Amino acid sequence: MLQKTLQNCRKLALAVARADAPFYLLPPLMLLLVAGTLAQGPMGLYAAQKKFFSSFIFWTGPVPLPGGYTLIGLIALSLLVKFLAFSEWSRRRAGINLSHFGVLILLFGGLLTATGAKESFMVIPEDTESRYLYDYHQRTLYIFENDVLKLSKPFNELKLRITGVPFDLIVQNICSNCAIVKRANEGNYHGMAKFMALESTPPSKEPEADLPGLTFSIAGLKDQDGTYIAFEGMPEPITLYANEKEYKIIFGKRQSMLPFTIRLSDFEKEIYPGTDKARGYSSDIVIVDNGLEWPARIEMNKPLRYKGYTFYQSSFEQTDKMQATILSVVENKGRLFPYIGTLIITAGLLLHLAFVMRGRTA
Repeated sequence: MLQKTLQNCRKLALAVARADAPFYLLPPLMLLLVAGTLAQGPMGLYAAQKKFFSSFIFWTGPVPLPGGYTLIGLIALSLLVKFLAFSEWSRRRAGINLSHFGVLILLFGGLLTATGAKESFMVIPEDTESRYLYDYHQRTLYIFENDVLKLSKPFNELKLRITGVPFDLIVQNICSNCAIVKRANEGNYHGMAKFMALESTPPSKEPEADLPGLTFSIAGLKDQDGTYIAFEGMPEPITLYANEKEYKIIFGKRQSMLPFTIRLSDFEKEIYPGTDKARGYSSDIVIVDNGLEWPARIEMNKPLRYKGYTFYQSSFEQTDKMQATILSVVENKGRLFPYIGTLIITAGLLLHLAFVMRGRTA
């Protein structure tokens, strides 16, 4: 019985590690690439990427089809089984084996990037400093107690009732993309809910253009009980008082913190002659880390890399009184793997070429 099981496992491994297995997977992978690219027009970049590339399966009507994770995973599995179980470990095949190992490094780096890379942005006015990052897509409900964060709830995890503070917050309605309309009925409304309401609308092609929000009620604070609304970009937080403490409710982009601080010394922009369109812009910054400071410059197509973070000059904000830089921030633990994998593949090909030339000479 054991011998038969081992034989079946070997047959399965041989089928997975066939040399032509990746070539059968490349055509559907190319079709997926074309379909995902064409879908970016009607669906938007973010939605198309999630559906076609960052998925194991996606549905075309009632038919399930393999997504990008599935196809790439099968190719990686085939190469891994072939490399570990069926490679010829000899000096003559050292270059080929090294090249195969480099390809596996590339695929592993892609897996780290796909599952672990984090994209966010930061806004820094001139002559100020910041270490706060704001997520492009994720929103969070924050409750502060005397300006100290008491609790936070991600938007996609909001429950019917939120406790943990001296009052109950009961969620009545959530909309991923809200339309602000004039309130028609009267009732026990507070704050901006007295004269406006939130209604759900279809999502935009790009999530950054959506206006998420929620309608909720407060219970347990007597004269402060009633219905409130909160949405991204509210001019002021919702302020409540309980047990001689001040509570602020803020709804907005999910925040995180850098392990260091960035200070904007100067922001410069170049304008196309005769227009108000920016040709390029750059930021002169100072990195403050554990009491040490040193200057750096971030320009378009010239990012700054520091402690696993990459800062790109993305955009800017300008008013009559101030101007601020907007930096895109990417934290990618797999950033070095493409370089390492490429070097290993190159070394393997050169080694294999050396053995071939040596054999011909002999």
